[in-house]
Amino acid sequence: MNLRDLNYFHQLVRDRNFTKVAVHFNVSQPTITFAIKRLEKEFDTKLVERNHTHSELRITSSGMQLNQHVDRMLNDWHLAHQEIRALNRQMIRFGMSPTISNYFFPGVTDRLIQTGLLNHLYTYEDGSREVLRLILEGQVDIGLIGRVRPLLNDQLASESLKVMHFRLVVGPSSPLAKREAVSFKEASSYPFVVLGQHFANPVAFAQIAGQAGVSPHIIYRSSNIDTLKRIVSRGVAVSYIAELSILPNDPIISIPLTDENAPELTVMMVYRKSLELTESVRRFMAIIREIAL
Repeated sequence: MNLRDLNYFHQLVRDRNFTKVAVHFNVSQPTITFAIKRLEKEFDTKLVERNHTHSELRITSSGMQLNQHVDRMLNDWHLAHQEIRALNRQMIRFGMSPTISNYFFPGVTDRLIQTGLLNHLYTYEDGSREVLRLILEGQVDIGLIGRVRPLLNDQLASESLKVMHFRLVVGPSSPLAKREAVSFKEASSYPFVVLGQHFANPVAFAQIAGQAGVSPHIIYRSSNIDTLKRIVSRGVAVSYIAELSILPNDPIISIPLTDENAPELTVMMVYRKSLELTESVRRFMAIIREIAL
């Protein structure tokens, strides 16, 4: 058994066609056939059944079971390549959302320069959910992300660094601007602008709306927090964002909600359990903890 045979089999489960798999890998069809036979001999079972009359290909139960393991094996192989390449280049690939970057990263920069780590840092910025996907795929080593729900994934290690509230934000001209607090149900009578699905905010928004028993009218979804704030500042709509997104000079008004058990944002450091924690990585993580706490 070799990795190439597993790749052929994995693609065959997807395509259900020997010819397509051969074309995909630029090999002859007998090459694929012999690879499957080697696997069937290895596991002493039938993995594939062919109906020549109807030109149909069926993956047996044993084949589907094997494919579950092959999927993980090939993913681990891909991650190994990504991680070793980063190690050889002495890179730390760090991902974070733009809002978390604005809140935390300026305080980290001086320390990274002092320790010489900044030259080894490659940063990615995107929504927390997208950063999490990149970590799982091996394109990012460590992420600083926001989560509304617990992170349940046996491939990942996580550390909660800070818990923050969400706030209703309105423009200075909004009828709500002078209120000390407001319920989400009352706020739902106004149009909303929200962040896109790559961010943690939509999860909190859906949760608070469900608790309040309302379906707010969303007029726009933005992938840029600054665009969202500008829309809110003009009184076109209101929004519901994490307090770490609100900066001192923002032209918007932040209002606490009166709702009980409102969702909170947990800022956490996340990395794959398979990541080699070199001395540089450990120092970098220690700096992140210090700044966050």
